Amino acid sequence: MNRISVFRRGAAFAACALGAAALTAGCSSSTAKSAGSGGTSPGSTSSAGSSTAEGSGAVTGSGTAPTSAISTAPASPAGGSTSSHAAPTTAPSSAPSHAGNGACTTAEMPSGTWRLVPASEGAGHVAVDIAFQNASGHSCTVTGFPGVSLLASNDRPLPTNVLKDPSYSITTVTVAPGAWVHSEMRFSADMPGPGEPQTGQCEPMTVHALAQLPGDAKWAPVTLDKPTPVCEKGQLQAKPFVSGKSSPTGG
Repeated sequence: MNRISVFRRGAAFAACALGAAALTAGCSSSTAKSAGSGGTSPGSTSSAGSSTAEGSGAVTGSGTAPTSAISTAPASPAGGSTSSHAAPTTAPSSAPSHAGNGACTTAEMPSGTWRLVPASEGAGHVAVDIAFQNASGHSCTVTGFPGVSLLASNDRPLPTNVLKDPSYSITTVTVAPGAWVHSEMRFSADMPGPGEPQTGQCEPMTVHALAQLPGDAKWAPVTLDKPTPVCEKGQLQAKPFVSGKSSPTGG
């Protein structure tokens, strides 16, 4: 082989080597570009991940209570809060509001009696007791005079005029369950007053009566032991209430 051939082969080999180097460089550059492109993608992913993290943080802060808040907040039982719907510890009392030495009313004394005081007749007058029993399970008090309304057999109201006897002091009577109080009243059954018939019966016969306890607005029925006319337009001179069911004999 002559020198020219050797030279040509060497040049060709060098060119080939240079081409390979260029090709390798080109491949490396392309690979680098791909790697660069791939680096951008993780950056986007990182940005998205950051966005996701921020979104997650927003949800945690605004929509989900912190664990400590959840653990300290009282849980509401099914059907509502115990504190707002629980029944009171003490049940309301069905007894009247004045129970416990309050003033007696028809709630404690729903009815009364009217009885003649034995051997009380004198000077054309007679005494009777209007009495009430405490039918409740607690004590109450009575202070003062009764109110009275006389009634005929058909429950028609009759003239009634209660005069309070000022010669007797008023005391407060505590009435235990089952105990009695009474007010003694004097009236005339046969001595007519001004404007009444002078012969015969002075007023229609009183068959029933209603009585009112001091301070009470309601009326209680009173049963008479014996019907009687009450003269002088139904005038009754009353003593204040005292303890007991009846007055001593003679009034």
